[in-house]
Amino acid sequence: MGQPLSGKIAIVTGAGSGIGLAVVRAFLEAGASGVVAVDVREDLPKELAVKLESDRERLRFVRGDVALESTAVEFVRVALDGFGRIDVLVNNAAVSVVKPLHEHKPQEWDRVMDTNVKSVYWAARQVIPVMIGQSGGVILNAGSISGQVGIPTQGAYAASKGAVHQMTRQMAVEYAPYNIRVNAVCCGTVDTPLVQRSAQASGNPDAYWTMLKQGHPIGRIATAQEVAQFYVYLASDQASFFTGAILMMDGGYTAR
Repeated sequence: MGQPLSGKIAIVTGAGSGIGLAVVRAFLEAGASGVVAVDVREDLPKELAVKLESDRERLRFVRGDVALESTAVEFVRVALDGFGRIDVLVNNAAVSVVKPLHEHKPQEWDRVMDTNVKSVYWAARQVIPVMIGQSGGVILNAGSISGQVGIPTQGAYAASKGAVHQMTRQMAVEYAPYNIRVNAVCCGTVDTPLVQRSAQASGNPDAYWTMLKQGHPIGRIATAQEVAQFYVYLASDQASFFTGAILMMDGGYTAR
């Protein structure tokens, strides 16, 4: 496959763990000239801290809450100051609340919507003008099977991912004339800290994992690494005819 992202500059939110961290790793391995990793956490995982130290020329880090526009302003500034352009934006950061909709506290609902949905809007306000000015770019949004079908206890998370799917279609149509491609990657169960926390918060982790695993005809859970490789493909010029797609990477979950 060579270096499919050679010369490209990317921003990845939610880069501190799980899929986001795997995407940062995969983008660098695929030859990206620069990656801005964005995360809210104070305690960076060892792998990201080591990469920041060993690959200072290609990797930058922005600590911030994507629910705030100031974070989008900052990661765009860092990308432009450090690398001069933005070719790829991965809106990966997300939070969830595992309970039925009517049991959500208002602040829980707002937190999920602000982090999972409004963050895409904040990022678009800052990144789209840059991509228009440079005549192209790629935006990849983290969708979910929860935005496509009903799953017990998904509450605000499901609603937020449904919104992300529709925002993806809207943005793809809106910005296609500017050579900006926008797609959503909709995973089934992936072995990430977010899913692990959701299982724990469910009150019955074993039953939660069993429920999720049994829904995948392929018979297993995805790894963050294989998801990240799909992001590499979609970010590359090899995927130039993909836009407005809600791509189900779910082991057959939604095929049933």
